[in-house]
Amino acid sequence: MNGKSMHGVNRLAALGLVVGLVAGLAAAGSAQSVGGQAYSTYVNTPLGSSGQSPLAVLPAVSGTDGAEADAEGGAMSVAGALSSDFLNSITSGEIGAAEAGAQSTSSAASVNILNGLITADEVVANVMSSAGQSGAFSDAAGSTFTNLTVAGQSFSGDQAVAPNTNVYVVLNEQIPTGDGVTSSGMTVNMIHVYLQSIMGGTVDALTGQVIGGTATTTGEIIVGSATSTVGP
Repeated sequence: MNGKSMHGVNRLAALGLVVGLVAGLAAAGSAQSVGGQAYSTYVNTPLGSSGQSPLAVLPAVSGTDGAEADAEGGAMSVAGALSSDFLNSITSGEIGAAEAGAQSTSSAASVNILNGLITADEVVANVMSSAGQSGAFSDAAGSTFTNLTVAGQSFSGDQAVAPNTNVYVVLNEQIPTGDGVTSSGMTVNMIHVYLQSIMGGTVDALTGQVIGGTATTTGEIIVGSATSTVGP
């Protein structure tokens, strides 16, 4: 899929969330609130370089009204850290008589992180949360990488990557919330680079390596972030 078509596809996927939410059943167990947000890229480096693509945040949803928000950016570049194109994000939600749901999607194309250490033709983050009479759940179905390469390791095509895969970076990072009964939520970060420095320790005079010390996160790079929540 080329970058120019991603926004239209994402909009259709998000709008598809509302189909079937109002099932005409009794109102017992329906969530009272939904939330969501999505952004394509975020950078914060120890040298002070930073940036974030436009953020889509779901407006307040009340009664049986639905709501939607989207955000678009042409490109983003932070020297030595990240470059990417076609940055699109959308989030939507609805509270029905018997079920409530929210869905968020973000996408980025031509991704290049840390001067080619990590590249991808396309990154899509998609997360949906739903609550009704049978309980509450969230999943990240539809989140994909296209032609992802990490430090020379290739993930060809639209190959799925298991949640929380750690290959120098965290891929398909999934952070769940809620009790699974009346509330549920999830944040998906498709590529999450934790920039770290060694604090303390000593330098070996022969090898130049740091001995001891503590690894401390001093910055981060995120590509493809989406969050959705439902709750009482």
